[in-house]
Amino acid sequence: MKNYFLFYFILISTVCSAQISPDDFQKIKSYEDTIRIYGDTLINSETKENRTIASYRIIKTLTKALKIKNSFYYRWDSLLPMKILEPEDHSFKIFTWYTRSDEDLYKYYGTIQLKSDTLKMFPLIDYSDFTDNQEQVVVDNNNWIGCMYYGIKTVKSGKNTFYTLFGWDGNNATSNKKILEALWFKNGKPRFGATIFDFGKGKLQNRVIIEFANEASATLNFDVAENKIVYDHVAANGDALEGVYANYIPDGTYEGFVWKKESGCI
Repeated sequence: MKNYFLFYFILISTVCSAQISPDDFQKIKSYEDTIRIYGDTLINSETKENRTIASYRIIKTLTKALKIKNSFYYRWDSLLPMKILEPEDHSFKIFTWYTRSDEDLYKYYGTIQLKSDTLKMFPLIDYSDFTDNQEQVVVDNNNWIGCMYYGIKTVKSGKNTFYTLFGWDGNNATSNKKILEALWFKNGKPRFGATIFDFGKGKLQNRVIIEFANEASATLNFDVAENKIVYDHVAANGDALEGVYANYIPDGTYEGFVWKKESGCI
């Protein structure tokens, strides 16, 4: 194993007491069914225009659903064309999905819904095409490094709470990315990126991005048994040029992080 540091996750559970009225439940269910229909177009349509239109209709339909009182407590179908994650403290939900262009380029969409009887929402605006040095920047929801989140774990350092997010980015026709970053809140507003990823020797990053060949499969996730973040180390395949990530594949070794509570770093 390489780059292992202390990592400690605190699991928090709460009980949701609010309830959705039967009428409001049926309204949200109807919107969910509509999103499912648009999702079929989003995934299966052969034309970019139809896929884009479907995504914007999903935005409008989801917004209508989330405006319904106590919608936060609705249990969404896991088979929808989006990922919906909720941290251990149940303080928010994060929705993410994507559209794919005919050139296999990806555009990401999403929103954060805070726990509340009435709607408190932060739309996520994918600004990654205009953001350099992505491993070092801290951004808000209007300058989001777009991806689809598939995992979340919470860590705490003193009064600070970091929601560690695991994401996938289809990137382009030749390479994919896995993204590890922290979501936190300042004055009630979301921030993405924090200097908690410690590679040793003074090297700290706000975000970890692993890029690899499109046909390869690289893992990045939290290992419950080991209580660690573990991911595939990727390297140039054979005599392929270094830095050309379309040629990068897992080399059979692993890297990882553990939470070092006293330093506030991973």
